[in-house]
Amino acid sequence: MEPEKEKEVEQKYTIQELYDELPVTLIELGERTDLNEVTVARIRDGKPARRTSVNKLLRELSVIYGKPLSLKNVTGINVQVNRRLEKKEVKQQSSPSAA
Repeated sequence: MEPEKEKEVEQKYTIQELYDELPVTLIELGERTDLNEVTVARIRDGKPARRTSVNKLLRELSVIYGKPLSLKNVTGINVQVNRRLEKKEVKQQSSPSAA
């Protein structure tokens, strides 16, 4: 079963080429993903976006194109770093374990 998964993600895409071939408008894509059209355009332009927004967009693009799309096989997407979560993780790693 593993080789099938590898085949699915073998093909790489850029976010720009997915937008270039898009059969719907940015407004419609925004409505279908429950994202503001400005957010949809920002993701297209490589601006930082929340992971949840990026995932919503990739799920809908997967439906539109009939292909599994994710951050693993789509390049050009800039996922915003969650600084608060990063600080929390660093704090947890630096505190002594109760083993």
